[in-house]
Amino acid sequence: MALIDLKLKNRCYPIIVSKNSVVQLIQLLKKEVKRNRLFVFYDANFYALHGKRLSKEFKSKFDYNEIIIPSGEKTKSEKELSKIYSYLLSENISRTDFILAVGGGVTTDIVGYAAATTLRGIRWGAVPTTLLGMVDASIGGKTGINHKAGKNLIGAFWQPSFVFANIMYLQTLPSRQIIAGFGEIVKYAGLIGNDVFNTAAAFLKKDNLYNVSALYRMVVLSAEYKAKIVKADERESGKRMLLNFGHTVGHAIEKSLGYGKLLHGEAVLLGLVTAGKLSVNLKYTSSKTLDNYLELIANTLSYVPHKKLNAKNIQKATLNDKKRIDSKQNFILLKSMGKPIIINSVTQKELEESIEQMLHLYKYGVNND
Repeated sequence: MALIDLKLKNRCYPIIVSKNSVVQLIQLLKKEVKRNRLFVFYDANFYALHGKRLSKEFKSKFDYNEIIIPSGEKTKSEKELSKIYSYLLSENISRTDFILAVGGGVTTDIVGYAAATTLRGIRWGAVPTTLLGMVDASIGGKTGINHKAGKNLIGAFWQPSFVFANIMYLQTLPSRQIIAGFGEIVKYAGLIGNDVFNTAAAFLKKDNLYNVSALYRMVVLSAEYKAKIVKADERESGKRMLLNFGHTVGHAIEKSLGYGKLLHGEAVLLGLVTAGKLSVNLKYTSSKTLDNYLELIANTLSYVPHKKLNAKNIQKATLNDKKRIDSKQNFILLKSMGKPIIINSVTQKELEESIEQMLHLYKYGVNND
């Protein structure tokens, strides 16, 4: 078990990475729930595999209510959020009750936002059950839903009371979801450098997406880094923006293609290629410096289904990016592995060229780039 304390200015909460210990989760909940009610929201796919076992544990120890919500990115909508509000209010939820989100990034995003906005804030906890959720989405208090104008444009910062990641849940995750989460780990490889890069490259080379020890190490390394960044910049006014590496174009791909056609982490991989190409094209680094990194991304993309993408639609969708300041778009680029920079001087022509290069690599691979 790994315990990572995310220390903020006014509070601290634990991120626990475990290998199959429900006992630890129960202990965390007993500290939070006490005599009050526990409302557990499950991702539908997770519930079908593991929900009944967890439900039995919770029912025996808490005043327990369970709600199952649909899987997939389309769930992050006003319609599904309204259903959650209606349920909680019909049950006369109070601020002394506790909400638990059990599922991937979609689940923790929408349930966390419901917790943030119901009665102006109810305590909540996150049990991420996907690789992407464990390394990124559940950590740091970003919650929200999508809008037709763009991804995650409606949301709030609302920190959980704890994050509990059980690595063994990944053993029943579809391989495509593993790769989607691995896309975020590849992001961290660029931000952190050799430690994560070497671990990620070795993981992919072994061609065993369910290696428990490798998954455990990558989750811990990623969670430690994100906790460190969030501690320094909780509200994303500076250093935390680095975590958006690959996300400006990644989010634009999701929006232009239609949410759910590519998984978030898959789109981020393409965003990372674009950011890498921009870094080289604008001479912040050399092609040779990022060769191995782009090769890792290309090898990972070989697992990703090929979708027909339109460069102009992607570029247009970047204009709705929530990370822009005034009319300037912020891009996270690399000077070298482990040395990211934030720039806001990319021209539309420079962006267009890099998107076209990304699409070429996506279609033909790194050797034909």
